[in-house]
Amino acid sequence: MKALVTGSSGLLGQVLRDLLLERGDSLTGFDMVAQQVEHPRFGFVLGDMRDRAALRDAARGVDVIYHLAAGQRMKPQFSSYGEREIYDMNLAGVANVLEVAEELGTPKVVFISSSGIYGVPQTVPCTEEHPTAPLGAYGESKLEAETLCRRAVERGLNVTALRPMSLFGPEMSGVFVILFEWVRTGRPVFTLGSGRNRVQMVSAHDVAAACVQAAERRTDPIFLNIGSDPASVPTVREQVEAVIRHAGSRSRVIPIPAAALRNAARALHLVGQSPIVPEHYLLADSTFILDIDRARKALDWEPARTNVQLMTDAYDSYVRNGRRSQGHPALRILDAVTGALRL
Repeated sequence: MKALVTGSSGLLGQVLRDLLLERGDSLTGFDMVAQQVEHPRFGFVLGDMRDRAALRDAARGVDVIYHLAAGQRMKPQFSSYGEREIYDMNLAGVANVLEVAEELGTPKVVFISSSGIYGVPQTVPCTEEHPTAPLGAYGESKLEAETLCRRAVERGLNVTALRPMSLFGPEMSGVFVILFEWVRTGRPVFTLGSGRNRVQMVSAHDVAAACVQAAERRTDPIFLNIGSDPASVPTVREQVEAVIRHAGSRSRVIPIPAAALRNAARALHLVGQSPIVPEHYLLADSTFILDIDRARKALDWEPARTNVQLMTDAYDSYVRNGRRSQGHPALRILDAVTGALRL
């Protein structure tokens, strides 16, 4: 099979690329971040998803387009983008993928949406029928993109849209890298709220497997939740404590009142300095778990890693790589505070 993977330089893109190459597939990566991979069945195009002509050229002759690319302010290359720019860029990328696929007669499109379209959960676990109320530009762009996917399916295009929880995997970036550094160095680890809530996550390897399963079939309905096994999800505090034990760290858990976090994050957000986006601080103390039964049945898929396993795997990868992210300025201030509190 020949594939195009947009966002191939990202966390999920790299994991999916390796999985496809292991299967014997040929693929082209498409990303605005350069990627150097020496493999006879891998090619790379440096481009922007808003460039329809470049995307069309890259998609010629492929059997499937995996559309992973999306802007999010938590990613370093998009940290300077405004909310409106994030929304417009993401929506334009999806529109171009669907139009190009229809024009070229591409047999399959697999689109990575987001659990962020649900907003604050009203019921747990969230099924695919849960009301949608995204909290920021990223989730809003994903929800509108799903509307475009639905219309494309009505016109005859074969599309499957996956709604994953927060991804964990090798070389990940963002807030959790700071958590890993706190654990590695024995600093106190702060939880957002009491930590008694439960938050499902998902391994990038499990999402990549779901992508491949989706590429090989037509699914109906087209929208599928993707996450770790709901039964395996501990409380946030238990999750962090498991990583601390795994690391043999002297870190201890210190809760930050969720209301205080939200107020501080809102204030920093107004001046463009918040290290977390509304999707994060408004969900800080919520329990958020997806029902994944539909994906299990439609894709013959099962998550291989529990919440604890995927986080400890990501921590081990962080330590092995020896990469020490300086992080967001506001996070560096908090990091300095934790250094003063080290046991």
